[in-house]
Amino acid sequence: MEISGSFLVLMALLYYLDGGALLFPALLACAFHELGHFLAIALLGGRVVLLRLSCIGAEMRLSTRRQLNCPRELIAALAGPAANLFLTFAAAKLAPAIGEPGYVFAGLSLTLALFNLLPVPQLDGGRILKNALTLFGLERWAEGAVKLLAVWIGMIFIISSWVLTRRGQLNLTLMITAAWMIFPNLPVKEREKRSFS
Repeated sequence: MEISGSFLVLMALLYYLDGGALLFPALLACAFHELGHFLAIALLGGRVVLLRLSCIGAEMRLSTRRQLNCPRELIAALAGPAANLFLTFAAAKLAPAIGEPGYVFAGLSLTLALFNLLPVPQLDGGRILKNALTLFGLERWAEGAVKLLAVWIGMIFIISSWVLTRRGQLNLTLMITAAWMIFPNLPVKEREKRSFS
């Protein structure tokens, strides 16, 4: 496991801003999400060699010797959101006995599942869509389609942020998320390599 400095700074900042009220349940929902991926990968014959935590999330790297084929990668990508949906229903069932924390946890887990299903290359939804398109014989269109969708979804986030700001509710989270979705997925022209000799 590799934990980046940016992850630690983000956790400290969130703890400071939140006081721990939502941070620990959110981290538990995230851990369950990653456990879903890990178990699916193991059951499908893959092997995780590294789990990296950074300020933009968790990333699992698989062994190059035991890579997953397209259908198995699709199942592994679905496993994280599926784990969160299972957790959502379990928490919602227990919430009447637990009280407000149960409902909050169910909401956090549901939000994590739905956010991860957005068809953006950096998220599970992007991997799901890319693999599904590949399975339907549209491999050459898959990556471009997912990147285009990411830019469009990012634009929707920007418009939503602008609307909220016009109503007096500044939301920097939407703007930061939009930038995170858009900029890595914009087309980049190949730059000429210049030699300085």
